[in-house]
Amino acid sequence: MDLPGVQGTIPSWRGRERKLGRSGAVPSSDIINVPPSPNASSNSSWCLNEVATISQSLVRFGHRVLPVFYKVDPSNVAEDSGSYAATIELKHGTRNIPEDRKRWMDALKAVANCAGHTSQAIKIESELVKAIVKDALKILVDMSPRVKSDTLIGIDAGVTEVEKLLAMDVNDFRIIGLWGMGGVGKTTLAKACYQRFISSTKGTKHHFVKNIHQTCYKQRGIEGVVQDLYSALLSEDNLSYEDLDISYRRDRLSRLRVFLVFDDVETCSQLEHLLLGDFFNTLNLFALGSRIVVTTRNRRVLEYSGANIYHVRGLQFLKSLQLFGIHAFRKDTPPDDWMRLSAEAVSYCKGSPLAIKVLGGALFCRDKRYWQSFLLDLEKIPKPEIYDVLRRSYDALGSLEKRFFLDMACSSQSMQKSTLIKCMSTSHYPADHVVEDLIDKSLCICIPHESGEKIEVHDLLKKMAWDIVNEDSKLEDRSRLKNQDDIQKLLTMSKAKSRRAIECLILDLSHANEMYLEPNAFEGMSSLRLIQFMYSTKEVGTSKVHLPYGGLDILPDSLRWFWWDRFPSKSLPSRFSPENLVVLIMHGSLVMERCWEVQQMLMNLVALDLCHCINLVAIPDLSWSSNLEYLILEGCKSLIEVSFHVQDLDKLISLNLKDCTNLQTLPAKLNSKFLKYVRLSKCPKVIHCPEINSRELEIMDLEGTPVLALPSAIYNIKQAGELRLCGKHITSFPMISASLKLLRLCHTTIREMDCCDDHDQQGTLPRFGRLELVGNPQLKSLSRNIWEMVSQTLIIQDCPSIETLPEISQPVTGLTQVSITGCRDLKRFPPGINNLESLWGLCFTDTDIKSLPLCILELHQLSHLILSSNRSLEFIPSNICKLVKLYYLSLSDCSKIQRLPELPPNLLTLDVSGCELLQALPSNLGRLRWKSLYFEDCPHLDTNLPKEMVHNFPNHAVLNLHPQVVLQYSGEEIPGWFAYKSVDFENDSRLVVQLPPSNGTRVPKGIAFGVVCSSDIGLVEISITCDGNIGTIATASWSSPFFGLGPNQTSSAYMWYDKNLLGGIKKGIHEVAKPWYERFAGLIVSFRFSLQPYKGEDPDKLRSIRIKRIGISLLY
Repeated sequence: MDLPGVQGTIPSWRGRERKLGRSGAVPSSDIINVPPSPNASSNSSWCLNEVATISQSLVRFGHRVLPVFYKVDPSNVAEDSGSYAATIELKHGTRNIPEDRKRWMDALKAVANCAGHTSQAIKIESELVKAIVKDALKILVDMSPRVKSDTLIGIDAGVTEVEKLLAMDVNDFRIIGLWGMGGVGKTTLAKACYQRFISSTKGTKHHFVKNIHQTCYKQRGIEGVVQDLYSALLSEDNLSYEDLDISYRRDRLSRLRVFLVFDDVETCSQLEHLLLGDFFNTLNLFALGSRIVVTTRNRRVLEYSGANIYHVRGLQFLKSLQLFGIHAFRKDTPPDDWMRLSAEAVSYCKGSPLAIKVLGGALFCRDKRYWQSFLLDLEKIPKPEIYDVLRRSYDALGSLEKRFFLDMACSSQSMQKSTLIKCMSTSHYPADHVVEDLIDKSLCICIPHESGEKIEVHDLLKKMAWDIVNEDSKLEDRSRLKNQDDIQKLLTMSKAKSRRAIECLILDLSHANEMYLEPNAFEGMSSLRLIQFMYSTKEVGTSKVHLPYGGLDILPDSLRWFWWDRFPSKSLPSRFSPENLVVLIMHGSLVMERCWEVQQMLMNLVALDLCHCINLVAIPDLSWSSNLEYLILEGCKSLIEVSFHVQDLDKLISLNLKDCTNLQTLPAKLNSKFLKYVRLSKCPKVIHCPEINSRELEIMDLEGTPVLALPSAIYNIKQAGELRLCGKHITSFPMISASLKLLRLCHTTIREMDCCDDHDQQGTLPRFGRLELVGNPQLKSLSRNIWEMVSQTLIIQDCPSIETLPEISQPVTGLTQVSITGCRDLKRFPPGINNLESLWGLCFTDTDIKSLPLCILELHQLSHLILSSNRSLEFIPSNICKLVKLYYLSLSDCSKIQRLPELPPNLLTLDVSGCELLQALPSNLGRLRWKSLYFEDCPHLDTNLPKEMVHNFPNHAVLNLHPQVVLQYSGEEIPGWFAYKSVDFENDSRLVVQLPPSNGTRVPKGIAFGVVCSSDIGLVEISITCDGNIGTIATASWSSPFFGLGPNQTSSAYMWYDKNLLGGIKKGIHEVAKPWYERFAGLIVSFRFSLQPYKGEDPDKLRSIRIKRIGISLLY
């Protein structure tokens, strides 16, 4: 055993000075070699005692004993009538007690029953020693657990899931498949599982077959892989493929329990060869208890073999950042001043461990200038280590699969699966099976969505797809274009024949420059199938693409997908026959009045989306559109009528007429049996709702639409559906037996929910994930079962007749959020509120409650407690600090509260603004790591406390872990510690600053902004934005969190700290800039402050808000 790193202990068999058991050698050993010989039993009792000690170690320490029977037969050692037993009786019978002799014999039997070697089988001693050493080393390898690498970030969750599928404690045969795209970590996960189980599955043969695809491609093919595998399993050298058909070997295999990993299997044929052709008879190939793990990019391989499949996905962002830190910095967290650049790199990788490792290794020990240049070039020049792994999947596709993949990958948006298939399909090439094959081969994924399954392609695969397209150096030879300069050059080519190769034009107009086209811009594009000119939002706006007054002369008849936001013409060209069109999307056009001037036959049209075309007066004649599934007309404010032809669209799935404010006439009924989504909200002139002949209805939205009678279909709405009803004509709680995801009832004349109690008696109590009762002034009585009816969120708002809430008599585990607002006669919390065991959000505002029940302290999951505008509330429980998970507490406008008890230790936000009688802040507030503190309009508050908070704000902010820290209080002045201040603006809130030079040693941690403003109107929610400009060039922009500003404050001082010193105007997601303070240190920067309304607030309210003072300071 004189081998490197192997330590052996040889006892002295003469004398008693070396005892294995007492010296510690037995407990610390992994393998014990016992050499029974003819004279061993006749030696002193010490030898026999040591054998007994070794026998005990088999059980106690789990050791492996490797006996070597030297010139003695194993049966003579083990049997009671053998020579060993006779010798012990003869030599030690009189000197030792019977118990010792029995213990020795039991130990000898245990050792003799262990597999080992005999000198009879291997007569040459040197060969016998080699065999012993070889076996000992193999046993050590099998017994040893693998060293866990610190670089296996995020692997534990995957190992746990695979462990469940393996179910090693079940005595059956299983194949487990690890499926995912290239570079996502399938092999790494398989190795982790393999290393975990080979040290814990005794009596099992283990083998890891690496990189099968590459081995087959570059070496001896699959037959060579099979020969190597089964030669190792059967311990026979150079087995041929034909040798494995011999029944003797098959019998041996059938008695063999194995744990195998087949890594990177490409095809079903490869797996079939690895299983010796027994694809459908694997139960007889190996013994029960066997497991085979297969990694592949092709799900069909796993489905064909009946494997249990685990989908290996990319890493989450924080795990990605940790893995990147290990490879780029040799630590699991990037340094603070490298965090932004690290986040840019990780964002490029999109969770791919391979990409993260490659980029991290390439950037290790490089300076920031190199990083910035490297990440900028990454968009143009892919890393071959990443590209080659991904490209392999594409190269294995057929020509039709390649075309469809490029269509999906080059699109900038995820596509609805069913629509995508129809768009790609032709009479000669149906796309159904092609899309499924691309999913199976991990080149795209199918994700659930409200409107049906959607297809998404990983960003790295999208990048690879564009690299493939751009391999054609000539612009006119490329099949797809997305660069504005390329598209504009193509559309202005004089020779139409030079444009026949183009199939797809894709342009994000959000970041594009103005573009001017001629009427014949699309002439000669006979292969063009897809146009996608889109903005980031659907809203109406001015187009960046400009056409002559008469619009386009022509569009190719080959078009199947036409998406052009803010289309700059009144209608589509007359020289365009849309018979092949499957998708027509035109959002937010200011000028379009109708799609066509004459009737068109839209037989293939599946989706028509004209939302926010505010001047659209008529939709196309859809009488020929029998395949239409999606009709989206949201925000078409000039639309008056939806033609009766719509009622005969028998494949319609979704009808969206939301916010069509002038819509008056709808079809009398909708006959489609597939209709799932009907949105008619905010249509104030619609009084008759169509009858719906569908049992597939999932969403019915009539909020803000005064229909006189509800369609009967609402009572047949599907499980997990959504129903929104609004209007005075709704006088009773709807008798719905389904379990809905959402029920919203607003501005009704419902008085009580007693029908729900009737349901309870019949055992049909309705269930809702979210129940919203908003603005129901006559509602007085709630169902006694309301707490059991709601599984997640209950909202009761502006129901002033409610005086009491039902008791919560039994533990409720599902309900997580309760919001009671504007019930001004409600005087107490519901009895038994502590039974809401899962509650984390509790909001009781604008009620008449006077105190909190002590049992509220038993809500151990509570993290948000909002008690604002309770003007009768006087006391907060003194031991509220026991709510250790509470991190948001709002007591704003609780005008009778005078003092606050000690706060919970993890509180992050405290709002006591408008607490007019409040005299002191909590004693432990200064010790908390709060991120938001609001205490304006507290006239009785000790003035020294706000001053102390304001004075300490810079230190508190810089040491805080949160990216933004906020402090708001009543005041007229910007604190003195601000380096730059300005006052009394008339029309422009601007501060001109010469930034200090950067010396490389004193680096700012963040920037603080201060504003003093006042309001003459009611409470309004606003945010403050600060834009930093050098001349006319925008350099950065920061925005504060939203906060409230009301008329009671003569002036409110608001400060926020922002750690983001990198804010810059970016042209692309991969553009990386130097930190802001490095780029502009020493320069004169103009900071402009402006107000932004909260979503839904009237922007006109901002005119009554005055910014009086501003300040800026870099914090170090």
